[in-house]
Amino acid sequence: MCKFLANMSSRTFLWSILLISIAVGGAGYILEHFYGFQPCQLCLYEQKVFKLTAIIALVGLFLPLRWKYYFSILLGLCFLVGAAIAGYHVAVQHHLVELPAFCASQDFSAFESIEALKEQMLKTPFVRCDQVTWSLFGLSLAAYNAILSLVLTLFCLKWACKHR
Repeated sequence: MCKFLANMSSRTFLWSILLISIAVGGAGYILEHFYGFQPCQLCLYEQKVFKLTAIIALVGLFLPLRWKYYFSILLGLCFLVGAAIAGYHVAVQHHLVELPAFCASQDFSAFESIEALKEQMLKTPFVRCDQVTWSLFGLSLAAYNAILSLVLTLFCLKWACKHR
């Protein structure tokens, strides 16, 4: 593995991160729009991490070689934040921590009438963060995201160490 990372060019590294981030984002899009899975608020935060890493990797591709090291560190930190969010989401799903307020309720103060509120509630599904909508081998999507994000964190930081 170390030999593989040592021989990986910065362009290959950034393209790998970009393609992985796009693939994860695309999978989320497909699950939501083609299979009807509704994401909770924590899921949306987890998706934003992959959008951010895709943007960072794309920008990094156009920068001079000396900046690629710093971008790999930045990507590693972004994935670490993603792993923390996904890990927190798993803890919420297993009721190890209290359900965050933004996952338990919606803000209804913007509606002028009961009819407008009722119409909005009927057309907008609300998914609680502690409900597992999909699992495989006993692990939720959040758990797989936490594992993937942690692996990508290690991948980015290990690549940065090999190319310092």
